[in-house]
Amino acid sequence: MTEIPSSAEAPEGLRRGAVSASHLVFFVVAAAAPLTVLTGLTPLQFAIGGEAVPAGFLIAGAVYLIFAVGFTSMSRHVRNTGAFFAYIAHGLGNRIGAGSAMVAYAAYTLGHIGFCSVAGLFASVAIKTFFGFEVYWAVSAFVIGLLVAAVSYLRVEAGARLLAIMLLAELGILVVLMGAILIQGVPEGYSLSSFDPASWPMAAIGPLLVVTFVVFIGFEQTAVYSEEVADPARTVPKATYAAVLLLAVIYTAFSWLILMAAGPSTLAQKLAVDPQSFVFNINTAYVGATMTDFMLVLIVTSFIAGVLALHNAASRYLYALGRSRILPSLLSATNPSTGSPGNAVVTQAVIVLVSITGFGLSPLDPYTQVVIWTNTPTLVGVLFLQLLTSVAVIAYFRRDNRGERTWNRLVAPAISVVLLAAVLFFVCTQLGILTYLGPLGNFLINAPLILAFIVGVLRAPTGSPEALLNDEL
Repeated sequence: MTEIPSSAEAPEGLRRGAVSASHLVFFVVAAAAPLTVLTGLTPLQFAIGGEAVPAGFLIAGAVYLIFAVGFTSMSRHVRNTGAFFAYIAHGLGNRIGAGSAMVAYAAYTLGHIGFCSVAGLFASVAIKTFFGFEVYWAVSAFVIGLLVAAVSYLRVEAGARLLAIMLLAELGILVVLMGAILIQGVPEGYSLSSFDPASWPMAAIGPLLVVTFVVFIGFEQTAVYSEEVADPARTVPKATYAAVLLLAVIYTAFSWLILMAAGPSTLAQKLAVDPQSFVFNINTAYVGATMTDFMLVLIVTSFIAGVLALHNAASRYLYALGRSRILPSLLSATNPSTGSPGNAVVTQAVIVLVSITGFGLSPLDPYTQVVIWTNTPTLVGVLFLQLLTSVAVIAYFRRDNRGERTWNRLVAPAISVVLLAAVLFFVCTQLGILTYLGPLGNFLINAPLILAFIVGVLRAPTGSPEALLNDEL
């Protein structure tokens, strides 16, 4: 077991005041990539959950709002770029905290690799569509990975501004389509029956939860930037609630309007004919082919925005792991001119680019295999960390309530423990829906999470969580 450094020995920290509440929202929503979710995943969600999909998004949003109560209460008392790492260490001890830190890093890195791969695929499709020549998906992904690493190495505000532009563009085209559906009308009239539990296919509830909860992954990244905001006790909670509410409203409203535009009675038939083009066909019908071409371009930028957000999050976990000596301390060095975690950013880029090169040289399909097999462990890992965080919140405030209300420190976290445990159970027992793998295959793609946790536990430093994490409390 390694010995912790004292606070005095800690390397120069990240630059304070660099991130605002709006920046945090951009990072979080960009990581969720709403345009890519709503165009690429919605057909699968409807195929599994039928008319219940809008309600599924609403349920997921409600669960995460409850989780956010304890999560943001913790953020008022623990300020650390490790987020999950810090909260779990304070509540459940250094060993579990260090194991969780490694799980978080592994989960975000796998998601980063998957997002970068599929961003390269869609970039290659766009290049072929608009310019007529082919670029291998791995080449496009490699270039995107390099560009994202360069932006991430700069001041964090530069990345936030780029994300803001990309995110506003993708939200804008979604709003245009939703407005057109409302103005032009729908074939069977508007109905709220999809929100009536009596109409839900009960056998599909478990699988539906899998494909609706997955799209919220990333909102917890608000706390990752807690050392870079001027007032984390106010900014992190505000940004967290704003991000969850924004995602819940977008996903619920869009999926409901798409359902209305398709017509509930003909939904299954249209999905069976051409599921990949389901949303694009509706977009063309309501706003024209030119806007659909524009949507394809924005899907590429949406994926790139997600890659940037995941690179930022993963590199900050790498920085926190280096600062705590769980991984080499060299990773905790910051760029003196920008305040970014420079060494961690470069290391993260190398890991991702080497992985993309390896996948590019393999016969694996980037869409049906690489992205699914890398992003599914991201879902499992983050749900596991959210569950542990809720338990840690209860344990932390049990020792000292720090003036927090009973709802914040006990009731809401306890409810989220039950709900997240149920969702994690459904996800783990229904993984085949996402991966098309058997039990052994699903175990193997999630094995990095198990190995990461073991490494973290074995490398857990001694001492108090405050010294371990170099917190500012």
